Amino acid sequence: MSKVGSALIWGGLVVAAGLLIMTVPALAHFVPQPCDFITGGGFVFEDDGGRDNFGAHGGCKQNGPDAPFWGHVNYVDHNGDSGTVPFHVNSTRITGYLCDPAFPNARDICGVARTNANGDPVFFRVRMIDNGEGTNAICKDEFGIRLSTGYLVSTRPLANAGSGGGNVQLHKDNPSTVGPAGDESLCNGVENPGDPVQSGCPINPEAQTNCGGAPPQS
Repeated sequence: MSKVGSALIWGGLVVAAGLLIMTVPALAHFVPQPCDFITGGGFVFEDDGGRDNFGAHGGCKQNGPDAPFWGHVNYVDHNGDSGTVPFHVNSTRITGYLCDPAFPNARDICGVARTNANGDPVFFRVRMIDNGEGTNAICKDEFGIRLSTGYLVSTRPLANAGSGGGNVQLHKDNPSTVGPAGDESLCNGVENPGDPVQSGCPINPEAQTNCGGAPPQS
């Protein structure tokens, strides 16, 4: 075989290997270890100005109806969806609690819910982000929700960065609560509602450690 032919074959193999590597998804989301928990409530505005209220909490728990997870999500879209006004999402089961090392201040709560649209169960995934406390915080907390029906309110600051909007609080883990191993499969095929939209937000060192990363150097 000629050197040119060998080079072409070798180059083709390198390109094919590169494409293969690029198509293998990274395991981005997993249950934080140790397993902390998150609580929050407030409101966001949709792109058309409609207001949505939420109250949610989630984490890990070794006993209870949703063990090894724990939590609840209550969400109301006051503009409605598909002719149902207001549109109400009320969780019936929590199936997962995940973090993403790329965004250590964020936690995703996944599960099953009922809506007042037709009563059929849907899968949901809520993202809450604790970006600090107080009116002088550099960034506002964020919230987003996605349903298996295709309904989506992408992750955004509470009150869409306006005054007020509520609060999200990421709490320290309980040493006696060990979270299970788990990944995206806990969210039943529902993708997260989107990446955080604010930049330059301080990272919570403990949240980052629990999410598999080293705390930032001071």
